[in-house]
Amino acid sequence: MSSESCRSNPPLQTALPINFIIIGGGIAGLACAIALRRVGHHAIVLERKERANVSSHSGIRLPPNCTKILYHWGLRGILMQRAMITHTLLFSRYESGEFLGTHIWDEGMLKETRGQFMLTTHAELHEVLYDAAVALGADIRYGAEVQEIDPGSPTVKLASGEVLSADVLVGADGEFGVSRALVLEGRDDGNPTGLALYDTTISQDELLERANFLYEDNGIIVAFGLGRAIVVYPIQDKKELAFQWYGPDEESVGRYGDIASADIHSVANAVHKDLRAVMSRVRKAVRVSIRDHEDLEDWVADDSRLVLIGEAAHPFPPGTIQASAMAIEDGAVLAKLFSHLSEERQIESFLYAFQELRQSRVRQVREQEFGGVFYMTLPDADAAAQRDNGLREKAAAGLNALDGSEEASKAWEEMEVIFGYDCEDQADDWWLKWGMLRERALSVDQGAAPSLLDFSKMITQVSSTIIDEESH
Repeated sequence: MSSESCRSNPPLQTALPINFIIIGGGIAGLACAIALRRVGHHAIVLERKERANVSSHSGIRLPPNCTKILYHWGLRGILMQRAMITHTLLFSRYESGEFLGTHIWDEGMLKETRGQFMLTTHAELHEVLYDAAVALGADIRYGAEVQEIDPGSPTVKLASGEVLSADVLVGADGEFGVSRALVLEGRDDGNPTGLALYDTTISQDELLERANFLYEDNGIIVAFGLGRAIVVYPIQDKKELAFQWYGPDEESVGRYGDIASADIHSVANAVHKDLRAVMSRVRKAVRVSIRDHEDLEDWVADDSRLVLIGEAAHPFPPGTIQASAMAIEDGAVLAKLFSHLSEERQIESFLYAFQELRQSRVRQVREQEFGGVFYMTLPDADAAAQRDNGLREKAAAGLNALDGSEEASKAWEEMEVIFGYDCEDQADDWWLKWGMLRERALSVDQGAAPSLLDFSKMITQVSSTIIDEESH
């Protein structure tokens, strides 16, 4: 991929290029490197694993708020080659196979979001981002394990003994990485939710004629059960199916990166015969315990230039649609803010602005994603029946599954807000409303600069200046 193919509407270039070290070469780290290089900063990505072991073949769903960023970065063409567009959700019962309803994404809504729903694999998305980052000049180092971080310097020490320094450190090494542990002053294993995800794929050749019903209109199949659920969707140009089974978590162990050794047949009981026929061909799965991690009060380490992004800042339930999207949004926002860097003194304020912009957004989306997992796997028979009856009624009336009732309409409105959100626009808005205001306040009174986020003082200073100018 040429550098030119990664460029779309070249963004504002920073007046002061600085050095970023990004700890972690997954989706979050690579996306951050792309975004920073696009605005002119230097980026080194340090990944402890070898390149062949970083990505997985798991399925991944990319919502419109994510694909619009990748399109803006000039990656639309390659995504169209490596991913599939989907418009349809198909709901059924886990135990009986009964059809419950369909939801077709509204074309008008998708047009407004400037993105699309896409289906691909973690490995394919990782390769697209890697190629783009390298083409833009990012330095990506594999087998570079960070053992120590000194956020005050800021420097990192590798397992090899090499010490690297930068102007800003970005922790993108996940919920169990050294960056999050440093900010938390300890490891955070999260609290078990009672659910686990089994993640695997099935090849079309292995399915034979058993699963033609799963390929309808590139749709995402969701089967609701009592305390269980299945999500299935096509990947690899329909050559394979991504298969994700949710069920009770009796061991509270397992995470992404583990060897695919779990046997779904031993845990996925009571499933309908059509899905059972499919599951007879399922490969060994990666077992991931679904845990709820505490919200971090700060994503920026105290008195330092270390900032967390992606799963290091906000671990999401595994397999959910927004997990990778939020990581990509993080990188886009951080880079947008730092495109305005003109003096070193701005670095800390931009890091805290990033935290301020992202925390409320991520918490809202994360709450909805957890709600979606629990909605699919309702263990209470009465609550599950109420959910299913609502879907049946909408299907009988010819309505989309997410349309109709007041509750559904509210959920749909929230979803539209999430999908329509433009994180880069929000970063630009911050600069126009607060960043420029702060710079003007500083120019008004260089002798008494306002504190890092003392916006009220900024407003007072700038307002006084405007009044003085108007009086003359």
